[in-house]
Amino acid sequence: MSPKFSPSRRQVVAGLAALPAAALLRTPAAAQAADVPLGMVLPFSGATGPYGPDMKKAAELVVKQVNDAGGILGGRKLKLFIEDSETNPTVGVTGTKKLLEVNKVELVGGFWGSPIALAAKPIILAADKVQMVSCAANAVTDGDNKGMVFRFQAKSTSWGPAGAKVMKNIGAKNVVVLAQQNPFVVAMIEPFKAEMEKLGGKVSQVVMYNPDQPSYRSEVEKAFGSDPDAVFCLSLLTDFVSIAKEVYRGGFKSKIVALSIGADAEGKFLQAVGPEVANGIYHLQPAPPLESASYKKFVKEMGAPAGTVFLFAGNAHDQICATALAMEHAKSSEAKVWAKSVFEVCNPPGEEVDDVVKGLEMIRAGKKIKFVGAGASCDFDAKGDQINRSFLVQVVKNGKNEMVGVIS
Repeated sequence: MSPKFSPSRRQVVAGLAALPAAALLRTPAAAQAADVPLGMVLPFSGATGPYGPDMKKAAELVVKQVNDAGGILGGRKLKLFIEDSETNPTVGVTGTKKLLEVNKVELVGGFWGSPIALAAKPIILAADKVQMVSCAANAVTDGDNKGMVFRFQAKSTSWGPAGAKVMKNIGAKNVVVLAQQNPFVVAMIEPFKAEMEKLGGKVSQVVMYNPDQPSYRSEVEKAFGSDPDAVFCLSLLTDFVSIAKEVYRGGFKSKIVALSIGADAEGKFLQAVGPEVANGIYHLQPAPPLESASYKKFVKEMGAPAGTVFLFAGNAHDQICATALAMEHAKSSEAKVWAKSVFEVCNPPGEEVDDVVKGLEMIRAGKKIKFVGAGASCDFDAKGDQINRSFLVQVVKNGKNEMVGVIS
């Protein structure tokens, strides 16, 4: 039998002294130094897959900037967890649950795609966490959101009037709408029709189709067959590739105005259909403030050539910036607490700042700030909708996108 060991008081004290202080105390000071987990659901495959990589890069850029400068809340580092939505609501919900239940995040951001954001929204709110989205369907911010849902994008109802202004600019008065059946698109149609009437035009027909159909020939023939001045194609990348090919094969001459998420998608559309099929297609998209100092700085930080148009990466950047600034302002990483501070750090009045690290320093110094983002000015209304957005209009010519102008 081994002899019993009875340590002396001196040995106990010496042993305790060798242990880290945090291990002994188990006090809130230990928790205070813990990472702050943030989550994003982004697309890396499917119809919206081309946008995911740049959104991820932009979010990681902010996390690195904040952490390299000492973190937030007295030295806590941000830790980013990212899930692939695969442009699929079911997959997006699974990723959201993992972020909430496994990674214990205080924010679930990203959300390129209204169906995915809508499917995840009740789960996030039930967990009392913040949801930040880069999608447009009005329904995302409808209802009681507990003040914890923020849209870093223009609402669908804003896209419709912008499309009508493009129609006027290209001289189209008799117009047909060809639209995918989804919440994001459906909300655009009535505002588009109303604005067309206001501008002296009319919508003679609305043709709806389901996503992922094996063919869109009958819908294309119905929309283009009456020879309207133009067709407003409210489509995503994969279906618009098929639609554009059908239009070209059918020899239809009506002008096309589309969404950039279908007719551009970071160059994927041109790659898929070629310059001859794409030639002459107009497309529009909510745009960052291209001429602003904040956007130009962001482009440089992303390592891209001057003049590069990032349509969604800036939104992801701004989501992480706003979160870090709001947490510092609230002196808390608890979602229910810092959500209220998003309005405090983003909306005027306040000294404008586009650098997250400088913004954190100003907040600690007791200054009132107004964060100006890379994707937008980041002003929010009471529902959490971003306001003061503009739209970039481009046209495909000779295998390239040419800028037409900006519509506010």
